[in-house]
Amino acid sequence: MAKFVDTGVYLQYGDKPRDKASAVLWPVWVHRIVYPEVQQAKMNLFQKAVMRLIRAQTHEADAIAKLTGLHINLVKLVQAQLVSQGWINNKATELTNKGVTIIDEESEQSEKLAVGYLFQDGLTGQLWPRIDNSLKVIEPSNPEEKFPQFVLNRGTGKSMKPFKPSFNASSFSIPSKTDTLRAWQDYRSDYRAAQQLYGSNELSEKVALSSLLYQSKEPDCAWMLVWITASHNDKLWRITDPFDIRDEAWWLTKCLPTLLEHNKNLTKSLSTLIGEPEPDNQTVTEWLASLQENANLQILLEYPWVQKDPDITSALTVVLKRHELINQRQNDKNDKNDLDNAITECQKLLEVIMQWLIKTFPSAQGALPKVDKNNVELNKKVLVALKLPAFTDHVIAVLSRQSLKSAIKLQNRPSSSLKGLVFAAALGSIGNDSHPLKLLNSDQLRLDELLSLANLRNQTSHGESQHTGNKYTEMTVEIAQHYITYTLKFTEQFKEWINGEA
Repeated sequence: MAKFVDTGVYLQYGDKPRDKASAVLWPVWVHRIVYPEVQQAKMNLFQKAVMRLIRAQTHEADAIAKLTGLHINLVKLVQAQLVSQGWINNKATELTNKGVTIIDEESEQSEKLAVGYLFQDGLTGQLWPRIDNSLKVIEPSNPEEKFPQFVLNRGTGKSMKPFKPSFNASSFSIPSKTDTLRAWQDYRSDYRAAQQLYGSNELSEKVALSSLLYQSKEPDCAWMLVWITASHNDKLWRITDPFDIRDEAWWLTKCLPTLLEHNKNLTKSLSTLIGEPEPDNQTVTEWLASLQENANLQILLEYPWVQKDPDITSALTVVLKRHELINQRQNDKNDKNDLDNAITECQKLLEVIMQWLIKTFPSAQGALPKVDKNNVELNKKVLVALKLPAFTDHVIAVLSRQSLKSAIKLQNRPSSSLKGLVFAAALGSIGNDSHPLKLLNSDQLRLDELLSLANLRNQTSHGESQHTGNKYTEMTVEIAQHYITYTLKFTEQFKEWINGEA
């Protein structure tokens, strides 16, 4: 059994997020593991089969074809490849010294042993779906201090003092094989998803293994630096992935309320991220419940019809809370992150509306064209042919730059940027006479505003500034309020359909 002991070891893998964030030290057990490192095969299956038969003194192409079931032309092609690699002689009758070495290595299936580190949560005892081949230790300015401080920039002297929480340290045993396998599978799944979103160049090197062994029975204790930011849904906060593989550490965010229960000062600190007053005599659970109760009351009084769809309700709640926060601070200086978050939350709500449209009004089967390449002119023709009253020439010109192929795929899994979702929702009007986009006009939807909001959201999320040379809009309270008001009115246009009255 292992009991958490504060050893003064601190780890940091990822970078600070761009959004306003609070640094927190999270307790972890670090398991040192040994695993056979999966190596890239030097030859394919066909090459192995042909080389082994040549080594067994069967080198005629027709004989190899009969024994392997391969077409004789394929055998001859493989022989030519092996000759060019220098693994067999020019007559394809015997292996070269280099070929003997290669085939022996492949036959032995030798795997290099590597050392890695697996992380187990100090609060829950659950394994994190993360593994790394190194320990990235950060040194505090004064190792003797109970609450450490770290220098961020030695030139400027800028430092950081993360919150170090107290918690109930419990004893946990070595994880089971089932838990270890599940953590490894989740790691691979997250890494694969991140590769599709960001590409391999943006990620740390993937740890590839076929099995692993725990090197010691007792793990080491350490503190992992994590960043907590405001969430754009009703969870209030999210913890970013400390390894920068995914956007959110989904396995940690759900544990945050447990940590807050024992750390009132942390709750006070995090309350500033979401613009809510800190709790006074309430417990964290009571405070979180009261926040949700207030939001639910506002929905009940002003938008009762939206409760038919929990996802729209959740996204609308966040926008309403942000609107109230900005209004309360009109006489004070609103934080730029609050204004940027308002734009993000507006886009989130509009995306959910589009996703609802796509799922509620699926496009007619067989009515969508089959396309391989994106063709702007074809996209324009498709959008014009839909004859949607709110789709002006400008709106069509902008949306036609989206991928029609992707828009068609979104009919099944509507997860994309706002503009892509609008294109996909428009396709759903085919064969649906009661589709809202067929009935709502340009004055009601004002899609030019929606497209401007999407552009502004891209600016806030991708670090655009006047230094890039691109058009840059300085965020103000007036701009944020304008788009919040637009988003709320846009949502209300779908009231009858969401409420089931249309």
